[in-house]
Amino acid sequence: MNPLTDSALLGTGLLLSGGDLILDNALKLNRQEYKGEFYDKDDVNSFDRFFMQSYSKKLDLAGDLLLVATMATPAVLATTEKEEWLTCGVMYAETLLIANGIKEITKLCVNRARPYMYYDSETFPESDVDDGDWANSFPSGHCAMAFAGATFTSYTFCKYFPDSPWRFPVIGSSFAMAAGTAALRIASGNHFMTDVLTGAAIGSAVGFLVPWLHTFNTKNDLNLALRADGVSIALRF
Repeated sequence: MNPLTDSALLGTGLLLSGGDLILDNALKLNRQEYKGEFYDKDDVNSFDRFFMQSYSKKLDLAGDLLLVATMATPAVLATTEKEEWLTCGVMYAETLLIANGIKEITKLCVNRARPYMYYDSETFPESDVDDGDWANSFPSGHCAMAFAGATFTSYTFCKYFPDSPWRFPVIGSSFAMAAGTAALRIASGNHFMTDVLTGAAIGSAVGFLVPWLHTFNTKNDLNLALRADGVSIALRF
């Protein structure tokens, strides 16, 4: 860990996630009240319309459970030295805070009805409609967190164990669970395809960048090599 890197990342994560708590829960920003509007499938772009589904409570619950399992994949890093456990824990906390903050702030800025709103109102999940979550389809928070966990696990495990025969099973199983979470969010009627793709992109980017930034040692890994004639500058990583 590096004091500057971790302070910046933790601060960013706390700012984003904390800001969402204030804007969403305290100020009630973008809490849309459903007034019985009719949503026409023809108003949805053809790409999203092809995959959209009505609401399924069972598939919704299955997606929640698979998300929890995917976010728990960093447990495999317990196979590292005990001295590294704190580093892994801090990095993962930073990853989750930043990914959560980005996807939640984006939801506050974008008002998009979920796919199930385009079907029979009798199938709507009442609690989500009552609290305004029906209008927070973009992006998929489940996918952002699932892919953040899968990418973090895959990248970090490979950095700690570059020659391990378990690298590919860890990567494959982590992303398989993340992809399964995405599929269930679509099948349950909670999200459009573009919602899950955007969520996956957010989670994957954060899950990679946070541990990647920890691979740099500010004293040794970034060097400036200046030629004596002063003509060229080379950066060596």
